[in-house]
Amino acid sequence: MTTAALWIAASLLSAASAVAATSSPPSPVLPASAAQHIINVDVAIVGAGASGAYAAIRLKEDFGKSIAVIDKSSRLGGHVSTFDDLSTGKPFDFGVNSYNDYGPAKDFFNRLGISFSPAPRVALTQRFVDFQTGRPVAYEPSSNQDRKAALQKFLTVTEPYEKFLLPGYWNFPQPRDIPEDLFLPFAQFVNKYNISACANQVFEVTGMGVGDFQNSLTMYVLSAFNQPMIRTFLGNGTIFTPNSRRNIEVYEKIQARLGSDLLLGSTVVQSERANNGHSLWVENGTTGRYTLVKAKKLLIAIQPTKQNMEPFNLDRTEKAVFDKLEQSVVHCGIVTHPSLPIDVSIVNIPAAGAPANYMALPKPNFNARFDYMGGNSTNWRVLMVGKKDLNKDKAQGIANKNFEDMVKRGTLSSGGPTNLEIKAWSEHGAVNMHASAREIRNGFIQRQYALQGHKGTWWTGGAFSHQFQAVLWAFDDVLITKMLA
Repeated sequence: MTTAALWIAASLLSAASAVAATSSPPSPVLPASAAQHIINVDVAIVGAGASGAYAAIRLKEDFGKSIAVIDKSSRLGGHVSTFDDLSTGKPFDFGVNSYNDYGPAKDFFNRLGISFSPAPRVALTQRFVDFQTGRPVAYEPSSNQDRKAALQKFLTVTEPYEKFLLPGYWNFPQPRDIPEDLFLPFAQFVNKYNISACANQVFEVTGMGVGDFQNSLTMYVLSAFNQPMIRTFLGNGTIFTPNSRRNIEVYEKIQARLGSDLLLGSTVVQSERANNGHSLWVENGTTGRYTLVKAKKLLIAIQPTKQNMEPFNLDRTEKAVFDKLEQSVVHCGIVTHPSLPIDVSIVNIPAAGAPANYMALPKPNFNARFDYMGGNSTNWRVLMVGKKDLNKDKAQGIANKNFEDMVKRGTLSSGGPTNLEIKAWSEHGAVNMHASAREIRNGFIQRQYALQGHKGTWWTGGAFSHQFQAVLWAFDDVLITKMLA
């Protein structure tokens, strides 16, 4: 697989908006009279990333529901980030690079009036470097023939499990019936089926998002690199983007349609939830004013991390589920420096990968690569994956350290500023939330999905589905039908 193809597909990872709640509710508890404005709606949606934004359109336009959409950001789209480069007059997508042709994706583009075509490719030369040392690695990628054969075997083995995993875990088997393959750490799965020739591709495209790739359960690797994705790389599927080459256009169109239904730049700071209705105190981050949103149903479309959930007063049943979840954290950015080579992708490969150890891959916290972004620009994309404490400063520090080490070792030419110039940055926050094999064997998935409708609250986003735009939209289609039944 060429680096160009890796660059195009690498950010199909996506989920709902990373954060839409403050770390703690205000004290003392707010009375209703604290609100300057009161809104009564059928459904309140917290989070306006892929899941929340799509659900809002469907609920409003297809089912005639009144809605209020609350998001911390000033815009919709969550992980979709487009950098409009004034120096070149061109857009550069560095969050989500393309959309999968899965489920409702193309119909949704047509609905929004967005013309689209296959995702463009940028021809890049790969250089392999151990980012821990800054030294080149004599790594030899698998041949196209071997990689494709391994991918085909990967698909053949896992296709029977697709119905359990997509577009979510609605049909996941009872614990006693779960195929043992899904519990295997991925390195063991790769060895069992002799598919190491495609392992690096799975990792480089989207699999890296699981964090500890080798030890992640195969079912979670399949949530990061699923069967539709495998088919795409076997030539039986497509990825596409708007003809504007601005992936954020999807969410700009949604934002225009939702208009006054949006409470952007706002967070839920306190809530009262019950089967017969909900009250959400929403604080505007700029004005400090409160809006009280009263809703018959609540749809939470943010990741259920402890911090995000604090304003929602989870009960024991909910906490017993969400406390079992672990997570990775992803950051992506656009950087520049005169020493970075044009038309090159510098790929992070540990020294142990030489010459052809395809399962020797970086472990969190790491920067996957520096990818030149084309367009006659001076832009390179970085993609950081880490543990839950990987914040913006740490992530940017890792990217700078990787760059500095390559300069010190002579892998890159010296000269110019000491540090990278960071042109754009996006914190994706928690992604690929997952439970242990032990918990899944004890019925975790069934307990998680039993939360749908509990206390009049419904859940969407990557923790309940996959980190792909189109898959999340397909998940919402199922969820909304159940929510409104």
